[in-house]
Amino acid sequence: MEYLDVYNDKHEHIGVCEKKLVHKLGLWHDVFTCQIINPKKKTMFFQIKNHSHNDLHDKDLIEITVGGHYKSGEKIENGIREIKEETGLYVKYEKLFSLGIRQVSTTVNENYIIREFQHIFLLPLDISATDFKEFDKEEVKDIVEINIEELISLLLEKKEFIYGFVKNKQVKITLENFVKSYLENDKLYLRLVVAAKRYINNEDKELIFW
Repeated sequence: MEYLDVYNDKHEHIGVCEKKLVHKLGLWHDVFTCQIINPKKKTMFFQIKNHSHNDLHDKDLIEITVGGHYKSGEKIENGIREIKEETGLYVKYEKLFSLGIRQVSTTVNENYIIREFQHIFLLPLDISATDFKEFDKEEVKDIVEINIEELISLLLEKKEFIYGFVKNKQVKITLENFVKSYLENDKLYLRLVVAAKRYINNEDKELIFW
């Protein structure tokens, strides 16, 4: 049984709770989120989530490269554990660039309420889609590599579809392939892509995300 640290809405620690109950009761907790990018190729890597892993969606969708819960007692830097699990890559925490904390509250259904402090990072690596091999196949179906400029055009609905790469295979991508709530609400996908572009262009790091 996995336990999480829980907080009030001001991120003040108030106790510990079993993971499934955290979402059933809608308790605030910490989440590690990491978007892997290749600054040289100006591409981003997203995981294709196996929909049967958490039963939140009825089909496999494109999600941020890495995301997972902090276990009770873990520090922020311990989040790199999720990178190894979901991508098969081992990296040091010092390689990550922090984009800050996104506070999210949404109800998926009556038994799954999300109230999270999402600690969001960029991870710049000189890699390709073929370098992702030893990831958790039960959770992650595959990794797709997408050009940043192409993705911006899609997210702004300037294009109906674009192409990405899964390993060496070209795949067609539309907005239907993404998690709807990340497209809407505070437009998380678009904000992450813009943050990645600004990072690559060496723009003022203090103004990159929020």
